Amino acid sequence: MEGEKGKASRLKKGLAALKEAQKTEAALGRHLHLGLTLAASTLLFFYAGYRLDRWAGTLPIFTLVGTFLGAVGGFVYLYRELTAGEKKKR
Repeated sequence: MEGEKGKASRLKKGLAALKEAQKTEAALGRHLHLGLTLAASTLLFFYAGYRLDRWAGTLPIFTLVGTFLGAVGGFVYLYRELTAGEKKKR
């Protein structure tokens, strides 16, 4: 039969593992959010540029400009979020 010390030790190990898993899930969620934001901004601006090109009859111009602006905007957001997280740690 297992003693009280053995049960307490297993409980502490289990709680430590749970806290570590929660930290990992939080980090995963944050990075997933940042990646999806970058992709969504690029796709949204691509689509807006494409629709503007179809309306104006200038097919590749606004599509390329929109894609570029969406990617740059998404990257700027990504960079700011990552550097803000680093500044909080200091």
